Amino acid sequence: MNTFLPAISRNQLVVLALPRRAMRDLFSLAADTAVRGPLRVIDGGNLFNVLSLNRMIRRRTAGVEKVLRQVHISRAFTCFQMESMLHDLPAPLNPVLVIDLLNTFYDQSVNDATSQRLLAHCIGHLKRCSATAPVLVSVFPPPKAENRPFLIDTLLEAADRTWQWQPETAKALQPALWE
Repeated sequence: MNTFLPAISRNQLVVLALPRRAMRDLFSLAADTAVRGPLRVIDGGNLFNVLSLNRMIRRRTAGVEKVLRQVHISRAFTCFQMESMLHDLPAPLNPVLVIDLLNTFYDQSVNDATSQRLLAHCIGHLKRCSATAPVLVSVFPPPKAENRPFLIDTLLEAADRTWQWQPETAKALQPALWE
């Protein structure tokens, strides 16, 4: 996956639209980033598995403990917590990875207007952070396709760059001449 990603730099809010089965690729990206330096991870879908990250880092370096100490993880379980975490995030100098940002916004106990308002605040905070560090946000399809489509539309419109996951296609095998 990393070879297909656009270069992520400051002053860009990059959104990755992924299926949930691509989490391994996202962990690979996180491991590559963490090996190079500190990484802030904010998990909105309770998907971040440190053991998986540990295994991927181990494949890249023997200094696993040192690299893991550079990874700072926060979890948001509600859209209110997500907005608060992003609001309180100081201007980062290191990359920020937000996993499954929109998951907390699909909560049916929060009305559409409130979720839309909080998402607008989150986007503002992410834009502020992207002025000083690379910011990468992953989104996954909502549990139900008809569930608040305006959320993903709003996020994609605000993004400076978007990248949609493409599965690797199997190479066609040439049939044998003689069987």
